[in-house]
Amino acid sequence: MVAFFAAVMDTVTTYTGLSPAAFFTILALMCVVYKTVCSMFVDPEPPEDLKNKLISSSAAASAATAANFSNQTVIPETVQLGEVTEHELRAYDGSDPNKPLLMAIKGQIYDVSRSRH
Repeated sequence: MVAFFAAVMDTVTTYTGLSPAAFFTILALMCVVYKTVCSMFVDPEPPEDLKNKLISSSAAASAATAANFSNQTVIPETVQLGEVTEHELRAYDGSDPNKPLLMAIKGQIYDVSRSRH
C-alpha cells in the first residue's frame, strides 16, 4: 500500500510539476468551486410539508382538469368550403351551434370555432 501511495505521489509530481500537497489542494478547490457554481443554478428542494401540499394540490388540479374535459363538448373538425360569397359566409356566423364559426379577414377565411368554447 505504501508503494502504491509513493508511486501516485511520484506520478503527480512528474505529470503536473506540482508537489502532491499543491495538486490535491487545487483539486479540492476545483471540486468546491464546481459544486458551488452548480448549486447556484439548481432550484432548492422545497421543505417536506410544502412538497406534500404541492403533491396534494396537483392531484386535485388534475382531477378537476379531467372533470372539465369530460364536461366539454366535442369540437367539430375543420371544414373546407373553397370559394365562398359573402352571403354564403353569413350562414357560418355562429348563430347555429351545429355549424362551424368562420371569419373572413382580408380575403382569407379562418375557422374560429375553437374559440367559441
